[in-house]
Amino acid sequence: MSLSIGTGAIGSGTLGSQLGMTGGLLASSLGSILATAAWRGVTFYMPNSEEIVGRRLLQMFFPGLDQYKVQDLGALEGPIRVRGLIVGDDYVIRAQRMRKAFLAVGPATLVHPWWGEIRCRLLEPGRISFAENEIRLARFEAVFIREPVVKGASGWLSSIVDTLSNLMEKADALVDSAVLAAREVLAPLVLPLALAGSVSSIVSQASGVWDALTGSAPQPVQAAVAGPLATLSAGVAPPASNGSTVYADAVTGALAGVPAAIVDAIGAPAGAAVALSGVVANGAALDAAVDAPTALAILLAGADQIGAAARAIVAGSPTQMAALTLGLVARSATMAQAIAAQASQTYASQQDALASRDQVTAALDALSADIAYAVGAGAGVASVMTMQDAVRAARAAVVADISSRLGRLPAVVDVPVPAQTSAWLIAYAVAGDDPGVVQATFDDLVTRNALRHPALAGPGTVEVLEAAS
Repeated sequence: MSLSIGTGAIGSGTLGSQLGMTGGLLASSLGSILATAAWRGVTFYMPNSEEIVGRRLLQMFFPGLDQYKVQDLGALEGPIRVRGLIVGDDYVIRAQRMRKAFLAVGPATLVHPWWGEIRCRLLEPGRISFAENEIRLARFEAVFIREPVVKGASGWLSSIVDTLSNLMEKADALVDSAVLAAREVLAPLVLPLALAGSVSSIVSQASGVWDALTGSAPQPVQAAVAGPLATLSAGVAPPASNGSTVYADAVTGALAGVPAAIVDAIGAPAGAAVALSGVVANGAALDAAVDAPTALAILLAGADQIGAAARAIVAGSPTQMAALTLGLVARSATMAQAIAAQASQTYASQQDALASRDQVTAALDALSADIAYAVGAGAGVASVMTMQDAVRAARAAVVADISSRLGRLPAVVDVPVPAQTSAWLIAYAVAGDDPGVVQATFDDLVTRNALRHPALAGPGTVEVLEAAS
C-alpha cells in the first residue's frame, strides 16, 4: 500500500508517507526504551539495519528435464546486519565496552529500535573503527543470528514489545482495509455524479464533526489539525478521468488527516503565542499540552459522530452502498488513530486500564456492527469483509495489550470511612510511612474521588490506589 501509519518507534512508515496515519508511540515511556539500541548492555545509535528472512528451499534437478522439484527445509531467520554509532565524550570507553561485549561467549539480548528485544548470538566478528576527522564518534558493524525461541523464556520487556507491536500491526491492517475499500468504491473510470455527490457529503460531514470537536480542544491540537482540517473543508475534486487510485487515496487521506494530526499532537507543547500565560483561546489554555486520554476521547467521539452522520447520509443517497462504505472508511481510519492514542497512554491503576479498554472495544464493536449491516445490505463484500476481519483482529489486539499491562498496575480499593476525616489520614493508613508513596496516594485519592477539600473525605466509601500492589 502507499499510505502511512505514523511516527512511532513501532509501525513507523509501514504503509508509506502520504498520510502519516497512526502515530504517537514515541509519546509513551516504551518509545524511549526502544529508541536506544543496545548489545549486552552497551547502548549505541543504530542508523540502519538489515535482516535476511524467508524459507530454506532446496532445488532438485533431474537429467534431461527443465522442470525442478523444491524441498522446503523450514523457515530461514537469517543474519541481522547492524551498523552502529557510538557518540559522546566517552566514545572510546564505550567502544572498549563494546569490544568486550563482542568477545563474550554465548547468547545475549540485542535491543533493536525496530524489532524490539531479540535474543541473539554474534555470528561474525564485529568491526570497530575510528577516524581522526570524526571526533567523539566510533563506528562498528556486527552480524547477529537469532537464538531459537524457547517457549516461556521471554522477559517482561519482550512481552510488552510483542503485544504492542502486534497492536500496531493490527491498526496498520485496519488502515490497509480502509484504503482497499475506498479504492474499490471509487474505481469507475468515469465517476457518476451521484457517487461524486456521496463523496462530497461524507467529506463535508466529517469536516463538520472535526471542526466542532477540535474547536475547544487544547491549543496544540488546534494547531496540529489546522492544515488537515482546511484540506477536509476544501473537499476533494473528482477527476475527469479516474484511471488510477489517486482520487481514492486523496479521499482516504482527507478523511484520515485530522485524526492522524490529533495523535501526532500527543505530548506536543504549545507553540509560542502573543499572550500571557493562562490566557485562553476558544476555551483552551494556550500553554496546555495534549495527553493521550484527551486525544483518545476526541477520536472516539469523532468516530461515533462520523458513523451517525454517515447513516443519515445513506438514508437519502442514490448511491447508498458507496456512501455507507466511505463512512466505514472514515471510521476505520479514525479508530486506527484511537488505537495508536491508547498505545501511548499510561495508566495509574488496573481499573483505569480496563475502562480505557472497554471504551475502545465498545467503539470497535459499534464499527463492526455497522460493517455487518453493510455486508447484509449488499456493500462491496470483498473489501468490507476484509475490513470486518481487520476490526476483529484489532479488538483482540487491544484486549491482549491491556491484559499484558494489568499485572504491572496497582489496583483501586474501596476504603470505608465511617466519619468525615482528612484525606491525609486515609493516605497514611493505606500507604504506610513512606512520604513519597503517601504523597502520591493522597494526590490520587483527592483526584479520583473529586474531593472539594482534602480535609473533608467521607463518610461513606472512597476509592484509593493500593500502594502495595
